[in-house]
Amino acid sequence: MRGYLIYRKEEAVRNQAFIRLFCEEGKLCGISFEYVPYEEYCVRELPDFVLNRTRDAAVSRWYEKRNVLVFHSSLLTEIGNHKMKTLQYLQKTLPACVQKEKWAPVSFWLSKEKVLEWLAAAKRKEYEVFLEAHAFWETDGSCILKSVDGHGGSEVAELFIPYGKTGDKTQEAWERLYQTIFLFRGKECILQEKIASDSRDVRIYILGGQIYRAMARQGKKDFRSNFSLGGSAVCYDLSEQEKRYVQEFLQAFQGEMLGLIGLDFIIDRTGTLIFNELEEMVGTRMLYQNTDCNIVRDYVKWILCYYSRLF
Repeated sequence: MRGYLIYRKEEAVRNQAFIRLFCEEGKLCGISFEYVPYEEYCVRELPDFVLNRTRDAAVSRWYEKRNVLVFHSSLLTEIGNHKMKTLQYLQKTLPACVQKEKWAPVSFWLSKEKVLEWLAAAKRKEYEVFLEAHAFWETDGSCILKSVDGHGGSEVAELFIPYGKTGDKTQEAWERLYQTIFLFRGKECILQEKIASDSRDVRIYILGGQIYRAMARQGKKDFRSNFSLGGSAVCYDLSEQEKRYVQEFLQAFQGEMLGLIGLDFIIDRTGTLIFNELEEMVGTRMLYQNTDCNIVRDYVKWILCYYSRLF
């Protein structure tokens, strides 16, 4: 039995240890894993299954057309690597009992052109152009800007209202706004309200469509709690109520096979879980450094069982 691990070359370099783990654990289960560079996947002999770690839905679609089992599907890969598409999908599929309460931050999509328009407006100090941000600024004084395809806490920034402490529009505040937006030029973005959370969130690892482990993360330097940015992590025991709540999100994916993903929830100041993001190509370093879990071993075993049931 042969499986491909498809990565972009620069990602493969960063994930050498992860790839090696798959090869080692695969041998124990009679599976031969092979790393395949993104540039070469369509010229290789077809394998039995594929782990698409490129974040490119076209790769999954290519294998689906050839009836090769691929994790994850083109649909899941597409929505799981576009933050706005994730929210739009869940808005259509989550049950009313979840949506009647606050389940995600209020969010707006910003096109690349809109981001450039904002950049020019910040330079000209034209407050009225920032229409989508007005309600956030007037309520909390700031909001969150993210690229739709960033990961690991990269390409996430806080946009502060361009007013000084006295309410005056200050040169310094406008320059800070301009410099922040400048980082997102050429990027499709999502604008969100800032959830009061004391920089805490929980990542819930999903393996084979089931809750595997939850890890609470605490940010150190700013509002971001990502482990890769220096945040701390500890095991988090989900309550039965929280498990039922997360299960609603799993069911919302309507038959999509969730091989190994992460669901990130902000923990607000009341302790309520607010959905933040789906990590389709989830990292596992946090688990290996803070628990005795061997999620690669468990994932490989699950793949073997799942493949055996299908074929």
